[in-house]
Parts: sequence; structure tokens; C-alpha cells
Amino acid sequence: MASIDIPSKRLLQLRPEDWIKAVLGRVEDIKFREIKPEKNPKVQSRLDALYLIEDEDNNFILNLEPQGYIDTALPARMLRYRADVYESLLSTNRELLPMKQVVIYFSKNEETTDNKIIDDIFDNSNIHYEYDVLRAWELDKEIVLENELIGLYALLPLMKDERKKDNKEIVLNESVKIVSEIEDEALSKDILTAMSFLSEVEYSKEMITSIIRRDMLMGSPLFEEWAKEERKEAAEKARKEAIRENTIDILSERFDFVPKYIREKLETINDTEILNELVRKAVRIETLEGFDRLLEKVLK
Repeated sequence: MASIDIPSKRLLQLRPEDWIKAVLGRVEDIKFREIKPEKNPKVQSRLDALYLIEDEDNNFILNLEPQGYIDTALPARMLRYRADVYESLLSTNRELLPMKQVVIYFSKNEETTDNKIIDDIFDNSNIHYEYDVLRAWELDKEIVLENELIGLYALLPLMKDERKKDNKEIVLNESVKIVSEIEDEALSKDILTAMSFLSEVEYSKEMITSIIRRDMLMGSPLFEEWAKEERKEAAEKARKEAIRENTIDILSERFDFVPKYIREKLETINDTEILNELVRKAVRIETLEGFDRLLEKVLK
């Protein structure tokens, strides 16, 4: 599956108001303004989306974090993001505002099950911390469509729908039709592109590409960004494969035969710097056994 990092962040940028309404459970317009994450704190924070919600009763900060993989350290990372924002406010003598944090998941298989940190051994030095979760598969499709939360339309194929038990294709086709009817063509193409990426957690790539054709995505800034990233990844993959082949050629030239187990171990190494070092070692290593021991050290 393609990384959800680029499409999920792009969705938050396209229609932040829709995501804010979804996570706060509101349908009325909400007054908000974006806070640039790179300005929080003095040392750059890597949080994804930060908003100041200007409510009638009180102002608060909303942090949205799309997540596409299991990360057991996620609660600590979310707590660090919260501390980053607090540091930014306090270091500039601003009011310490309430803060709501929401992690957005697209697949049950990619959800980090624990969303809290509790450390309460010491009376005067303890933490009871927890953040909220928005799960795509729990979203009510009718509510999203009725309130025209267009920013969430890329998730339509992932939302709860009884028809998926018997016919996923009809659900995906219907979702594509809805997005294709968005009047803003650039927005429509971006959402279709994001849908094509995110749907891979539940639909086969063959089904997705047969329904969301490549020509339907041409002209989408998100698609162009993804295509650029894809070319970069393909070039890096080809480079690594060339280094592995070069290493095997050197070992074959020096020792006549390279056993299958050494080839297989070499295939599991993906760090370019380590692969470059191994090809240099292959030139000087005295025995194949010595090279195998070197591989074992790398793989530990």
C-alpha cells in the first residue's frame, strides 16, 4: 500500500473545516484559524495539523493527527506534541489554552490500541493523559453526505456500509460518482486521488485502478506530488538492488560461488549506507564465512 502520509495531510489542508466539524461532532459553522506547526515550539514540532478554535464560550486548540500504521510509542509522541504547544504558549507569555487531540485511523489493522499514558506512583508528580480517536470505519456516511463534509469524502469507501459484505465494488463505484460530481474540479481530483490511496486498506488494488482510472487523476496537485514521490522511491529501490547485485558479483568473482543463504540475507537489508559499506567489505573480506558473520552483525 502507498504511504497515507501525503494524501491524509493533503485532505486536512483541503477542507479543514469539515474535519473539525467531524471530530467535534458539530454541523454548524465553526470559527477557527490554522496555527502553523513549524512555529511550535521554538524547536520545530512535527505535528500534522493545529487549529485555534474560537468558540462562543471558550477558545481551545485542536490537534489532528492522521495515522497509517501501528506505533506503540504513539501515546508518548502525542503527549510530546501537547508539550510542544504548551512550551510555545508559555515561552511567549501567552495564555495556556485547553487542548483537544484526535488521532485519525483509516484501518482497524493499523490502529494503535492504547491511547493513554498513566503514571501515578508519586502523588505530586503524576500523569493521567489520553487523546481521542476518529475511526473511518465508524463514520456515519449519511451524516457526512447530508452535511456535505466534502473533506471526508475520500473516506466514503471506508465508512460503515452493510453492502460491503456482499458487493464492495458497488460501494466504491458509488463513492467515486459522488466525488466526481463535486463542482470544484481540482478539489474533486485531489479527493479522488486520496481515495485511491486510502482505499487500499480495504479494497484490492485491481478493483481500485479499474474504477479510479489514472486519467481521472491527471491534473491533481496531490497526484503529481505522489507521482514524484513514487518515482523517487522507485529510483532508490533500483539503486539498492544494483548495490546488492554488485556485491554478489564481487563475491562470486572472488569465491566462485555465493550460497543462497547469503543472497537471502542481503535481500533483507534496505539501508543504503549499510549496503554501500557491505559492497566495500566484499572487496576486502578474506572468506565468505567472514562476510556471513558481517551480515549477521548487521541483522541483529
